[in-house]
Amino acid sequence: MYENSILKDIDNVQTIFIAGHTNPDGDAIGSCFGFALAMAALGKTPVILLDNYSEKFNILKGGEYVYKGDPSKLAPEIFFALDCGDIDRLGDAKEVFERAEKTYNIDHHISNTYFAQNNIVNGDASSASEVVYEVISKFVSIDTDIATAIYTGILTDTRGFKHSCTSERTHMIAGKLVTAGVDTGRIHSKFMYEHSLTEAKAFALAIDKMYLEDRIAFTYLTKEDMASVGATANDLDGIVAYLLNTGDAELALFATERDNGIVKLSFRSNEIDVNQVALQFGGGGHKLASGASVTGNIEEVMSKALDILKDKIRNEQ
Repeated sequence: MYENSILKDIDNVQTIFIAGHTNPDGDAIGSCFGFALAMAALGKTPVILLDNYSEKFNILKGGEYVYKGDPSKLAPEIFFALDCGDIDRLGDAKEVFERAEKTYNIDHHISNTYFAQNNIVNGDASSASEVVYEVISKFVSIDTDIATAIYTGILTDTRGFKHSCTSERTHMIAGKLVTAGVDTGRIHSKFMYEHSLTEAKAFALAIDKMYLEDRIAFTYLTKEDMASVGATANDLDGIVAYLLNTGDAELALFATERDNGIVKLSFRSNEIDVNQVALQFGGGGHKLASGASVTGNIEEVMSKALDILKDKIRNEQ
């Protein structure tokens, strides 16, 4: 089994490199922190490579292992990529990953490209954090800190255990994590309800620009929009999910401008497979929740995405 492979591969290795995807969300952060804490429990030295993330995640243990130096000369013996559907999603950590002697890919995206030497991918899992739990629970005692990080990843990626990928197994794992000491009230309040003033302003701006057309709820934020309220990519969580909750909406699309002419597309659906739409833009993810990053003009990219979504709806009728 994979846990035996991991234990064998890390046996004579002291420093364990770990990374999540660019613009990390709660699942990427929770899985990285939980895995790092598990490695530390084994006496290893974890090194996490992550983009900047929201300060709210500072309540979790594991952030102390995030690397702050120059990664250009890092040469790992072993590297674990978590919650990454393909190697390009590693961002700046990609080059470090490619220099590693041994590589692992632990993920839950159905669009995963199996880019590592060792791939532990479960497309039926609710989150990468759920898969990480299945891995580390075989050889590490899950303490409160590990449990809290993993629980946070599962909670945020299922939007409070609401998404269709939430299974009986997901709830069983969540129960075990609660038994390990997770303060669920605190975690739910922090990650499901609390928001900063900047997040509220970005949310309000996005909703003010929202449209509902042909059962598609959509909106967008330009770089100028985000600058006007001091927002970054870390302040946009929950917007696309809110769009999908609009009455009569079957699909949701949220587009944002990023640096270097990149447009980030986020798709959500109640039933229609949006992973197939994301794949047309070089992205991917899950049947009901996917995304992509495209170089281009935001209005043109959005127009193309909307045309494809409208075709999907017509074909489903």
